[in-house]
Amino acid sequence: MMGSAGPPRQTRFVSSEPDEARDFIGRVYDSHLRVGNAVSGGMWVGFDRVEFGDVNLSAVRISADLDFRMEGGDQILIATVKAGRVDYVRGRDSARYGPGDTYLGSRSEVRWDARLHGPDLDVVGLPESLLHEVAGTAPDRSGGHWRPLSWQPLPGCAAQWRTTARYVRELFEGPQVATEPLILGAAVRMLAATALTIFPSDVLPGPSATDRHDAHPATLRRAIAFIESQPHLDLGVADIARAANVTSRALRLTFRRHLDTTPLAYLRRVRLDKAREELGRATAGDDRTIESVASRWGFADPSRFAERYRDEYGESPDRTLRR
Repeated sequence: MMGSAGPPRQTRFVSSEPDEARDFIGRVYDSHLRVGNAVSGGMWVGFDRVEFGDVNLSAVRISADLDFRMEGGDQILIATVKAGRVDYVRGRDSARYGPGDTYLGSRSEVRWDARLHGPDLDVVGLPESLLHEVAGTAPDRSGGHWRPLSWQPLPGCAAQWRTTARYVRELFEGPQVATEPLILGAAVRMLAATALTIFPSDVLPGPSATDRHDAHPATLRRAIAFIESQPHLDLGVADIARAANVTSRALRLTFRRHLDTTPLAYLRRVRLDKAREELGRATAGDDRTIESVASRWGFADPSRFAERYRDEYGESPDRTLRR
């Protein structure tokens, strides 16, 4: 659950002073980063970041050539080059990235050196703990330890990453949902799930024998009881699995086997019921709107909320509100 992260925070920085720019970039990336001297005269840095908890999305523009060194920390960095060039050296491996390329810029236990040539980058930082949680590979659970097998996404998947990152950034910056923990938490997990999808890894592809054994009706009852008692909290699959005392894979298999759905689809249905109850309690003069109620229960898109509402209840949310 990420509800304690608070609303997203924004940081903007612009400077043409080389020392000031180096100090700022060094602080942003903490002690894992050492910024070398510019290798061509002059420097201009523009930095625009939005953060939610340990997740951050940054637009970075540097009108100079810079040398970087980073010791792998507890975040992975996924970068997309919009302009300029980035040359990487990671141990014996080297790579060059240009406009349109998306790549895994950093992960734990890997030191790298890079030379950035007038880069314009979109960079997403995700804590590895979040990736383990979404992948269901927490250290105390079976299923393997998530570790990427490539620095580049699977063929044809880079556009999916760019679309997802842009959507999440727009959510973080939107005034209506910027304070809604259910929407923000789901967006962060969607970002992590997309990263897990596009970068090949050594995570086991399916449930283990233990997971299949645990996917029984008692597990389903525990999970449903937890969901129905806590729908107002920012819940992910890992939270529900912990409450049911099984792995995330076992939980998914349980819902598929017994209800032909997913844990999160079941959670969304419970929240939809709660939204309907709230719309039905509205009285003349109170400040409830369809958009505010939908956002409060984790539905970021009012039009999709209305469509699903009509499919489920045979009437529009506006009719419920006016009744």
